Amino acid sequence: MNYDKRLQELKFKYFPELKNVEIDIKPLRILKKVFMVTLPFSKTIYYNKIAINQCNEKVLKAVIIHELYHLLQFRKLNIFQKLVFLPRYHIFNYYRIKHELEAHTAVVLRGFGEELIELNKFVISRYPRKIWDEKLSNYYLTEEKIIKLMKKKEAVKGII
Repeated sequence: MNYDKRLQELKFKYFPELKNVEIDIKPLRILKKVFMVTLPFSKTIYYNKIAINQCNEKVLKAVIIHELYHLLQFRKLNIFQKLVFLPRYHIFNYYRIKHELEAHTAVVLRGFGEELIELNKFVISRYPRKIWDEKLSNYYLTEEKIIKLMKKKEAVKGII
């Protein structure tokens, strides 16, 4: 799979605000369980080659859209906010949860709710259930919340 081509297609179709931003996608060996990661001062999305190769198309779309949204989040931060982002993200769980849930919500609102549901199932399959229930589930929208957001999006779309 050509991940760069997929990234560029999704960027141009769903993130017009990033059309003039050159974004790279590269493998990073130190990622163990994480699919992809984007850093505040970088325009590169790093991925775990083993995990990504196990994804189906829906999961891959959800992950790429999620990371593209993180790039948008970082573009809104000033220099100081970018400098303190990583320490805050790793020290304060509530900050990490807020950051990740905002990105997941954006995935749904950009039309990838079904893909996000697939991503959740895929992540659940990679971890012991106890770890999902006690920790990881906090960073993901539940299937019920995703469906609710999808319906809300459709309702708004019907009004406009």
